[in-house]
Amino acid sequence: MDEQVAAAVAAAAVPAELGMYSFVVDRRHDSCGVPKHAQDADADTDSGDWRMRERLKTVSVALVLCLNIGIDPPDVLKTIPCAKTECWVDPLSLPPQKALETIGKNLQQQYEVWQPRARYKSLLDPSVEETKKACLSLRKNAKDERILFHYNGHGVPKPTKGGEIWVFNRSYTQYLPCSIYDLQTWLGSPCIYVFDCSNAGNILNAFDRFSIQRDEEHANNPDRDKIPYISMKECILLAACNATDTLPMNPDLPADLFTCCLTTPIEIALRWFVSHSPLLDGITADMIMKIPGQLNDRRTALGELNWIFTAITDTIAWNMLPHDVFKKLFRQDLMVAALFRNFLLAERIMRYYHCSPLSHPPLPSTHQHPLWSSWDLAAELCLHQLPELLKSPPAEYQHSAFFSDQLTAFEVWLSKGPIAQSHPEQLPIVLQVLLSQVHRLRALMLLSRFLDLGPWSVKLALSVGIFPYVLKLLQSPAAELKPVLVFIWAKILALDSSCQNDLLKDNGFTYFINILTNNNNTSMIPNIAEHRAMCCFILCVFCHHFRFGQEACVKNELLHTLAIHFEDEDSLLRQWVCISLAKTVEGFPAARDICFKDGLHRQLVLLLGDDSAEVRSAALFAVGALIQPEQAVNAQQPPAVIAQIQQRTKLNASAVELCVCRAIIHGLIDASPLVRKELVIVLSKVVALQEDRMARTAATVLRNEKFTKEDPIVYEDGAEEVNGFMMSVYKALLGLSADPYPLVALLARHVVDMIHAPFVAAGKVNAPVSVLNKRLSSVAAAPGIGSPGLNGVGPSSGMYGQQQPSYLQPTPSPNSKPRKSNSVQSDLSSLGIGSASIRSRDASPSVKRHSSFVNPFKSFQGLASLVSFPAGGSALAGQDPKNSGQGERYGTPTNRNSKMVGMEEDSKRGRKTDLLKSARYHMQLGPDGKESICLKSTVYEWNVEYFREPQMKLPDIEAPGSTQYNEKLWRFEQTKKFANSSLARSMESTKLKFDHQVNFLRSDNNPGKHIYFHSFEPHLLGADDADGVIVYNWEDGSRINWFSNSNPVGSRITSLRFINENDIALIVTGSDEGMVRVYKNYASQENCELATSWRAVNEDLSQHSRSELIVDWHQKSGSLLVAGDLRLIRVWDMEKELCVQDIANKNQQAITALASDKEDGRLLVAGYADGLLNLYDRRVPTNESVVMSFREHPSRVLNCKLQNDGTGSYHTLVSGSSAGDVLFWDIRSGQKAQQKISAVPAGVEMTALAIHDDTPLIACGSNTEYIRIFNVNGMNLNTIRFNDGLLGSRIGHVGCVAFHPYKDLLAAGTTNNASICLFSSQP
Repeated sequence: MDEQVAAAVAAAAVPAELGMYSFVVDRRHDSCGVPKHAQDADADTDSGDWRMRERLKTVSVALVLCLNIGIDPPDVLKTIPCAKTECWVDPLSLPPQKALETIGKNLQQQYEVWQPRARYKSLLDPSVEETKKACLSLRKNAKDERILFHYNGHGVPKPTKGGEIWVFNRSYTQYLPCSIYDLQTWLGSPCIYVFDCSNAGNILNAFDRFSIQRDEEHANNPDRDKIPYISMKECILLAACNATDTLPMNPDLPADLFTCCLTTPIEIALRWFVSHSPLLDGITADMIMKIPGQLNDRRTALGELNWIFTAITDTIAWNMLPHDVFKKLFRQDLMVAALFRNFLLAERIMRYYHCSPLSHPPLPSTHQHPLWSSWDLAAELCLHQLPELLKSPPAEYQHSAFFSDQLTAFEVWLSKGPIAQSHPEQLPIVLQVLLSQVHRLRALMLLSRFLDLGPWSVKLALSVGIFPYVLKLLQSPAAELKPVLVFIWAKILALDSSCQNDLLKDNGFTYFINILTNNNNTSMIPNIAEHRAMCCFILCVFCHHFRFGQEACVKNELLHTLAIHFEDEDSLLRQWVCISLAKTVEGFPAARDICFKDGLHRQLVLLLGDDSAEVRSAALFAVGALIQPEQAVNAQQPPAVIAQIQQRTKLNASAVELCVCRAIIHGLIDASPLVRKELVIVLSKVVALQEDRMARTAATVLRNEKFTKEDPIVYEDGAEEVNGFMMSVYKALLGLSADPYPLVALLARHVVDMIHAPFVAAGKVNAPVSVLNKRLSSVAAAPGIGSPGLNGVGPSSGMYGQQQPSYLQPTPSPNSKPRKSNSVQSDLSSLGIGSASIRSRDASPSVKRHSSFVNPFKSFQGLASLVSFPAGGSALAGQDPKNSGQGERYGTPTNRNSKMVGMEEDSKRGRKTDLLKSARYHMQLGPDGKESICLKSTVYEWNVEYFREPQMKLPDIEAPGSTQYNEKLWRFEQTKKFANSSLARSMESTKLKFDHQVNFLRSDNNPGKHIYFHSFEPHLLGADDADGVIVYNWEDGSRINWFSNSNPVGSRITSLRFINENDIALIVTGSDEGMVRVYKNYASQENCELATSWRAVNEDLSQHSRSELIVDWHQKSGSLLVAGDLRLIRVWDMEKELCVQDIANKNQQAITALASDKEDGRLLVAGYADGLLNLYDRRVPTNESVVMSFREHPSRVLNCKLQNDGTGSYHTLVSGSSAGDVLFWDIRSGQKAQQKISAVPAGVEMTALAIHDDTPLIACGSNTEYIRIFNVNGMNLNTIRFNDGLLGSRIGHVGCVAFHPYKDLLAAGTTNNASICLFSSQP
């Protein structure tokens, strides 16, 4: 054995589990499927108002030209020479009237480029009467649409400070003023004004004054509600200069420079650029006017310049303006957008000539924006080619690299910029690039990367105007665009689901159905399953509360297309296939009938046993969608139609019962609260549709259990039929009302409340206090609906006195016929909720237990006025925990620190508030405005959040360089360093005596018989006798946290474990009522909460007084082994949250110790109450899995371990029994022990045994108040006595002992002085 000890120490290495996968850390464990916005009011779910709800059009245009050609106005002194062209026409080159008409015609043509469909009215040197008549006519024809009023006042005096512009009298002998107030009256609102004249700022100032005056007059008008009124503040004004400026008179410029900028921006921009560029001396104005191409043809030189100009001005506006102003000016009206884009150019050019154009609403200064340099570059590159382009034959035009360069800049921002979450200035340019086939794919790929940054990026993209472009692209047959378009649409719809009508228009939704259907043209789509899942999601949004969408999808055979993917390998696709089916048939009986007719429901229920919890919950969501009211029969219909409806109703009812029964079978034994919560919602829909049948079932139960008063509950028709299906639903709800996960239990109790409410309100039910006083216990759940309590005290315990309650044995109707689904009924019977009778068994009449059947009565709103309740019981909705029985049960001992008490109570109230908030989100109102018995599912809303999260990048925890990744890497390095320097690698470990008491941890309650060390943190777990979990810091002796495990009265914690110790650890507790609970944030008093919980066993247990739920955890495989006084050892997969294996227990005794090998978890050892040890191999069929038995222990096995045997493998089995014998076996060599240690003297009971995993050390505690330390050679290294010297170590009756996995540390818990002692070999 000495060589074995040395070899074991030498072979000890860094544990493999240090870098292993963490469990119970998925998104579903954060909120149990409740959407973020239901828990957090600040959750970012608002898509913003990106749509133009009131899109306006400029339908009428008034062109008012007051030129008076040949006569200069009296208040303007012109230079010689001076600017003279108007609309590129020299008025002196033609007769005055002809020139005026030509200028008017040119101006109209320039405006028609931007709005060709508007009605134009030219007023050439008009009088006041003509102006008034034209304005009134335009408003009459335009109705509520926008009017453009363009005023050129170059031939009349400047506007006055009072806000008057000048026109003529009929004989043109004098100038007459026209007040802006009158113009407002004639033109009304909305309107856009363009004033091209000197001192134009006076007009804006007066316009603002008159607008305020009109608003005040309207507000003071007693009949204002009867008068249609649109505020003048909705009008838009563009003025050439401020109140003191005079228009430029440079002869190289046109006289109407402002108008040219607004209507012919490319020509004036190029002319101005040439006049300032010494390198373009050969370019003349005539050449600029001959640039080849059309403005709307982007393949030509002129078209590309216009495209670049549009992109640059849009981008400048996007970056400089508030988004609401940008949307109003650049996205509401094509004419307004064009004018404001060109206004930015006007500001740039006219400021150069000391004029400051003004606008209302005012815009920030943009004339020095850096993007103007990009325009200059593009203009220069084009103009350099112009001489060659004008030759005959013309040279080939070399396109600008502007858009390619901007996409590169956007790509650089994506790689660096998103860290700061500042919006990229190139986003509007990317939008423009979508118009080009050359750059479209690259632009879409970059856009998809941008949208993946989060909801904020989607909002920005929508506000800049991306939606019409991606909607139009759905008509494109290009295969290479499909994956990126699917991704972009998924991101948009994840934030904003208001696009259903847009998808219906032009059959855009079929784009996604075709991807689901077509298997031949998917080679261009990588990760096809993921993209198909996105298509399912898009179609879900399309059908969500949208009947037209549902009808269109059914017409295009979406249901049959979805059925193809039920068995796909990708769990995300299976999940969204279920949700998509649910949304297609939700509230749509015709679609539901197709599912039943074609047997799709039979394929659906197969997914109730899927490996993914998300898929199982989605399948239950789909089952719930199939539960709908049937078509009512009209007596006036033909008999054939009535018969057809009745036949269909019968078949549908049978299909629904099949689905619901299968849901009960799978859901009740599911470890995921997400799935069990969805089962409650499905059952609530069944109850809501068949309230009368459920009321009959409940009445029968209440009568049989003697809950009713002397007057029986009788229905008017006298029928007392109890349906087996409804009894199964009722009993399943009762079981779920005692679920260990609070949200599941609360929702189930709500449904049970509503079922019982009529009986309570009618006074037909005894108060629960009388029932509790008369009966042994009350109904919580049927045996098998979850787990019976291990000692008969759990919420699902099957003990009701000497006999099971009769309502657990459904009473069939005398006229009922045998059911066809025999397999389903047999499965239900095996769960204890079918129609088969349940055998009674003996039970101790002194046992009391928690009543979950009473709790729903107690939580019934308004019931306090009807009945009285005892002080004991659970704290429920609307009840203060500290005043409830639960509060007393989990109450603080008198010597508990008062600060700790306050924190615990605050944390309980905080968790309760969150619980009630989550529960309320599942409630919905009925037609009468009151809470409905039917609960609302959150599967759809919760799963939508998945697509709001980034999909293209690794999660932060896996992305190198992220804070979370660095923290995890640091933890890994620390644990690796810790393990390398650990006790197991020290040759001195075989000589450790643990003869120094290094700490003494005091507990308010008895720490019981279970303590457990964290491998790498200074944390020690303990379970007290008040169902609490205590977390200590063993270094400084402080208590970090205490929290209740929420055990029912009389039960206790029997197992404690840490999981994910290599990362962020969680606590697993097992209690003898059959529940396993997992807690996260255990070290925080404020944030400690339940991550998951479930009934780990569902078999009936004997009433042995010492039976316990034994739990063992294997980190590498994520397997949780559960055993006790059971006929099975259950293996739970914590990733799947399913029981993946039931290993038959070949012994009739209770299992008292359980261990698995640390390598791959395939071998496990179970110790029994009679001293037997069985070695199981999980790879062998369950009935043959016992590969070896060891029978040398005379009494109850206290502990067993597969210890390191010196080669790095765990082939040495060490075990000890209460008789004091510790035996060593080599599981490879036979069934005879190789060594025996007598740990305690004869006649003394050994009460605790600790076996080190890697170091050959054993610690034994007894009821004679001492602890002995041995090595594997049998050498007694030390004996720690109750009182060894005056200042020696003091311990009490030893209830538990535990070694630290890597430290020179031993903990011993005592059963009589509520303390834990820590011992080390070093002082």
